[in-house]
Amino acid sequence: MLQFPAFMTQYPGSNRTIPTSFLLPSQWPQPHSEELLLAMEESDFEEKCNEIRKINSNLIVIGKTHVDNDKEDYENDGDDEDADNADESEGEEFEQETS
Repeated sequence: MLQFPAFMTQYPGSNRTIPTSFLLPSQWPQPHSEELLLAMEESDFEEKCNEIRKINSNLIVIGKTHVDNDKEDYENDGDDEDADNADESEGEEFEQETS
C-alpha cells in the first residue's frame, strides 16, 4: 500500500489488513479422501528414496563389499570340525563298551 501514496490519501480506511486466517483455508488443497493423502505422501517418499539410491550408487565403498563369502567360510569350517568331533566321540564310545 505504501507504493501508492495517492491511493492512501484517497482511501484512508483501506490500510486495514485482512487476517491471513480468513484467506488460507480456501487456498489449501482439499483432499477427497484419506487414501488420496496417503497416495500423495507415498509418491513423495518413493521420489526421495529414488534420489537417495541415485546418490548412493555413485559412492565409493571402502573395505570388504562381499560379506556373504565370509559367512560361507565360517560355515565350511564348522562342518569340518563337526565331522572330526563325531569320529572322536564314536571311538570313545567304542572304548567304553569294550572295557
